[in-house]
Amino acid sequence: MPVDLDWKRAIDDPRQPLIEHLTELRQRLIVSLVILALGTSAAWSWSGVFLDWLVKPAAPLYFSAPTDAFYTRLKAAVFGGFLLTLPLLLHQAWLFVARALPPDGRRLTARLLPASYVLFLSGAALAVCVVVPAAMKFLLAFGSDEIRPWLGLSSYLEFVTSLALAFGAAFQLPVVLVGLNRLGMVSRAGLAEKRRYVYLGAVCAAALMTPGPDVISQLALFLPTVLLFELTLLAL
Repeated sequence: MPVDLDWKRAIDDPRQPLIEHLTELRQRLIVSLVILALGTSAAWSWSGVFLDWLVKPAAPLYFSAPTDAFYTRLKAAVFGGFLLTLPLLLHQAWLFVARALPPDGRRLTARLLPASYVLFLSGAALAVCVVVPAAMKFLLAFGSDEIRPWLGLSSYLEFVTSLALAFGAAFQLPVVLVGLNRLGMVSRAGLAEKRRYVYLGAVCAAALMTPGPDVISQLALFLPTVLLFELTLLAL
């Protein structure tokens, strides 16, 4: 079903029932799932190498069931496929919500989407390449000759992907702030006045979004979030 991006028509047309919006949402979800499946298929061929690279900070890892290694590699392929196809997935989301936005809002969203993707990849890369190795080194140091780690492959991959998604989501803060500022909903002075509340929110978000209770992961998420907030204030 073609998407009507005419804002005035979308507002004035009283014949647009809820069922049509739900139908369009279903179509967008189906298309997104197909895109993700294709990305997963493309990532499957190198998912083994990708998984070996991901587990290096904690290797060797173990799996307790015959199917664990296969399903973990499949999860790695889905994760890789998601990163590959994220621009297309964002485009599908934009096509669905664009009808509800005014022309200025649509143009602003279209300009911010590329930055959103770059920031998400930057956050995920920071988590995988810097935070995970540092966190594993810190956490595994609490072992001893009598207390040795026995890390499961599936739980470790869940830890890594959760951190990557949390960092990617946190790195969307500049996009959100710039968007709200351009729409006239927040000002630089107003954000500066509420700095302490933003810091408190960053602490709470770091505690909730990181997969474990370790301080290293939470601090590693809190500091870049605060830095991005301050840099965004300078850019507004």
